[in-house]
Amino acid sequence: MLNFLDVYERALQGPLMTEQDFDLKIFIPSLRRVVKDYGIEFDPENPIPSDDRAADNLFNAAVDFLSQVGIYCQDTNRVIQFSKEEIMEAVREAPGKCLVGDGKEAGVFGMRSPDDGKIPWLHVGSGIVASNEEMMSNLIESYGTIAEADSISISALDNIRGIPITAGSPAELYAAIRGVRIGREALRRAGRPGLPIMNLISTAAAAVTTIAASAPQFGLRPTDGWLVGAISEMKIDFGAMNKTAYLLNWGANIGAETAPILGGYCGGPEGTSVASTAYILMGLLIQKGNYQLTFPVHFQHGCSTTRDVLWVVSSSCQAASRNIPMPVIWLGYIAGGPNTKSYFYESAAYLLCAVTSGAPSVQTPHPAKAVKVDGITPLEAKFGVEMAMAASQLSRERAGELANQLLEKYESQIPNASNGSTYQECFDVTKGKPGEDYLRLYNEMKEELADMGVPFK
Repeated sequence: MLNFLDVYERALQGPLMTEQDFDLKIFIPSLRRVVKDYGIEFDPENPIPSDDRAADNLFNAAVDFLSQVGIYCQDTNRVIQFSKEEIMEAVREAPGKCLVGDGKEAGVFGMRSPDDGKIPWLHVGSGIVASNEEMMSNLIESYGTIAEADSISISALDNIRGIPITAGSPAELYAAIRGVRIGREALRRAGRPGLPIMNLISTAAAAVTTIAASAPQFGLRPTDGWLVGAISEMKIDFGAMNKTAYLLNWGANIGAETAPILGGYCGGPEGTSVASTAYILMGLLIQKGNYQLTFPVHFQHGCSTTRDVLWVVSSSCQAASRNIPMPVIWLGYIAGGPNTKSYFYESAAYLLCAVTSGAPSVQTPHPAKAVKVDGITPLEAKFGVEMAMAASQLSRERAGELANQLLEKYESQIPNASNGSTYQECFDVTKGKPGEDYLRLYNEMKEELADMGVPFK
């Protein structure tokens, strides 16, 4: 299998072209051609397809597509190319598991298949910005007290000592280090110091900050997980590659992060499903990932819960879980915010799609498109865990029926969905406990979903 230096060398020596030419002359025409050649079709009436042959066909289309297009390096203006044989070699040699956590919280993040009754790896929390250290600490401690949680994501800090954080600045470095320490201390208070943090480093935008704040004396371990993001669509830069080089030399877990955008260069759901699957392959080849975090989103609405994006999630998740031994965390961006009915309807629909399609892991669906400061609470994490466990008991066919019922409840509201409440409006900040009104809504929504047929424990 190609090592990282082989890939970097291709970033220096591959075909030279402008980024615009890559987008308009390579990426878009190749994607359209592959969609046509492989006969990929979106079925709007069926958000969770259950045809295994179609899933395998989508995988083959993704391999073909990636071999035609490659990955564009923005810093060298060259294309990193791979043959079909090299792509398939990477698939064959992928370990299919990721070892994370420490002590009694150590675990094996592995694979699942469509219609698999095994409960997925439960990843809770988010990198949504927290306005201050108290908010961040409260959230992380609450995540750690969810007994079923296998790993967590921690918040990003908005400021350090009141100084706004900008990428690559000294403030960012101080805040990144401080954020790690807050996370570790909060997990100790929760009695789970070994629980892996797998969205490192949430407060760091610049590669140099990620690398500097990763020094072990600040509290991180190789058994945590670092996100190394691709650039939409099918691009990489030296910042991401520098992170990869550092983490490979440390032997730390790399999470290849990708976000295909429906309605952009990927076009509609058919093309986006091919790109979404190809990104899992990219994670093996470029970022050398031990696991992946992916979140397809809608260009116009900024969420993952429109009918067409749900189909993309289901289709590409099935193609990957059946054919690519790469543990993937599937993350949904929700239009509705905390303390809204829409959040629960949308989250339930997303988790039904991902879990029954074989998602190895699902993360707490992010409220309010993940852009609202303090716009997440521990109740969303708790719901994500309970809903994922329930979804694992269902078939794709039954989950599809439920997803269609849920779409009827929220689909028309997506353009004007409420971004909901903040943590401070939903929880007692001092005690870290939910308010009566939000707890009542939470229980009412679970009861409504149970009446629809969601088999909560």
